[in-house]
Amino acid sequence: MIRKSLMRGRAVLCLLALGVAVGLLCAMVVRADEASVAKGKQLVEAKKCAVCHKASSKKGKPLNEVTKDKTDEYLKGALLTPKETIDPKTKMPAYKFSDEEVKAVIDYLKSLAGGQK
Repeated sequence: MIRKSLMRGRAVLCLLALGVAVGLLCAMVVRADEASVAKGKQLVEAKKCAVCHKASSKKGKPLNEVTKDKTDEYLKGALLTPKETIDPKTKMPAYKFSDEEVKAVIDYLKSLAGGQK
């Protein structure tokens, strides 16, 4: 009887520990996403993307709309090789972003669009 009670107690402690670990992991992922979005915002502002990507511009879609119906792979191509990905006549410059920077810019643009996946 005591042995079963101890086993149940250990099982409960294991489940609690697992729950805490999952919670901490989720918190770390959220912080990483927030850091990525902040880095993306910094890059978008530094490159002055909003000059062409604003509601009143005829050059590009507003920043909060550029991710609509687009895959991450397409968006990466649009950033790194726009003449190949978007159109050979596009005025969009090619950026020499690292993979981490591309992810950050895409995360930021998705956050503007309401976090669409």
